[in-house]
Amino acid sequence: MLVEDVETRRTEIALRQEAQYWRALHARAVEREAAWKERAEQLERIVRDQAAQIAGLTRENEALKARVVWLEQQVFGRKSEQTQDFTPEAHDGDGNVPAGPEASPEKRRKRGKQLGAKGYGRKRRHHLPTEEVVHDLPADQRRCPICGKPFVVFPGTDDSEVIEWEVRLVRRVHKRIRYRSACECHAVPGIVTASPPAKLIPKGMFANSFWVRLLMEKFLLQRPMCRVRKVLALEGLSVSQGTLTGGLKRIGELLQPVYTRICERNRAAKHWKMDETRWMVFEEVESKKGYRWWLWVVITDDTVVYLLEPTRSAKVPKNHLGDHAEGIINADRYAAYKTLGENIFVAFCWTHVRRDFIRARDGYRGLRDWGEAWVTRINELFHLNHQRLAVYSDPEAFQAKDRILRDAVDAMADTRDRELADSGLHPAARKALESLRNHWKGCILFVDHLEIPMDNNESERRLREPGLGRKNYYGSGSVWSAALTAICFTIFQTVLKNNLDPKKWLSAYFEACAQNGGRPPEDIDAFLPWNLSDQQKHAWELPEPFK
Repeated sequence: MLVEDVETRRTEIALRQEAQYWRALHARAVEREAAWKERAEQLERIVRDQAAQIAGLTRENEALKARVVWLEQQVFGRKSEQTQDFTPEAHDGDGNVPAGPEASPEKRRKRGKQLGAKGYGRKRRHHLPTEEVVHDLPADQRRCPICGKPFVVFPGTDDSEVIEWEVRLVRRVHKRIRYRSACECHAVPGIVTASPPAKLIPKGMFANSFWVRLLMEKFLLQRPMCRVRKVLALEGLSVSQGTLTGGLKRIGELLQPVYTRICERNRAAKHWKMDETRWMVFEEVESKKGYRWWLWVVITDDTVVYLLEPTRSAKVPKNHLGDHAEGIINADRYAAYKTLGENIFVAFCWTHVRRDFIRARDGYRGLRDWGEAWVTRINELFHLNHQRLAVYSDPEAFQAKDRILRDAVDAMADTRDRELADSGLHPAARKALESLRNHWKGCILFVDHLEIPMDNNESERRLREPGLGRKNYYGSGSVWSAALTAICFTIFQTVLKNNLDPKKWLSAYFEACAQNGGRPPEDIDAFLPWNLSDQQKHAWELPEPFK
């Protein structure tokens, strides 16, 4: 019995030791399991964070690729946004192009004279001044080489013509005949001469025509003054920069009243087209950091005004239009135009809206079809509005075209809202559609106001030549030069907008200033394009190639 108890006790101890062993193993296993679970949770968090980071980097990479595509287009791509002729029959209501050979557009006719077409012959430039140059045979060739008998002159001449391009600088000396009295009346004391010719700048060495040509070279043809001086040097005239600068300062004072009148008429309108671009003015101004100024353009039916200001803020158009202005502005979506007051409505440019979808289409591979569909819808609006305006004089046809346009606008709004409701919409697509929705009220102003164009292209075109000047001579060297730049840009472009020859207009105005003793003429309004008679407009009409 005792032996059995000992054995049992020994077995019990062994079992207890074994249990303790397995209990310790289990505890260590539980600890390892907890550690691995914590590690697994950490790795899962890392994976989730990295997945989110990868998704963000993927979106950022995609956006950067889209920006690279856009920048390459800006530098190397086709600048024109002109599209092929739009035919609504080749599209369905959603802007999709049906497949098949029947949908392919016809080959567009090339510009200019077509190959194989009959020509018009060489033009005769009878309006140019003509000089006749007679060419005769040498004396020894005007006789028979055999017998020596002289030739007889045959009636008529063999004529041919060439066009010479002569640029001449002329030193014109005005000699005034002097008279003295020969009687004993003493009514006319001293020596009597004719009056000296009137000069734009009294006691100046340059004639009116010189200053006309100089202003046109700089502010119409955008040639820098250093090149103009080189051209003058090639023709034999060496003139210093200071001499020209002093004259330009005086001329700015003469042109200022015309600029003021143009601004007043521009301000009184009810519809304006506005845009702005940078312009450098290399003079330090108090409370202004840097040299970047802004060149604003404000266009109406018969005026083009340029404002050169140190800021791009909304106070520039506010100061120009005044506190009580009412009307509609064609502009892009720059924020400054949206804060001009409740009486100013902004008609946003559809060309800028279309660029949003073009950038999404060209920059994101997955949005090509989507972007192309939206570009097609916008092109359709341009086409339908053009058709509507073409039949404005026919009330019945106009009403039908107007209804088609309004239906297309409503359909576009429905498509926009339906796509925005999709939670899986691409961020770039959502951004373009949200911008369209936010600016929708201004985008569709053209529907109810027929005088409002769908785009703001004219403003951009009017800034193209100043942009060329900015590249050629970098901007303005001083504040007074910047003011003269705005004045000359305004006068030249306003004259051109009214189909007048700027050279003839400026020559007539400078002649009036010269006759008034180098001061602005008393009746400045007589030179404003909208006050000219039909006869005067015809005399100063712009040459056809310049239109």
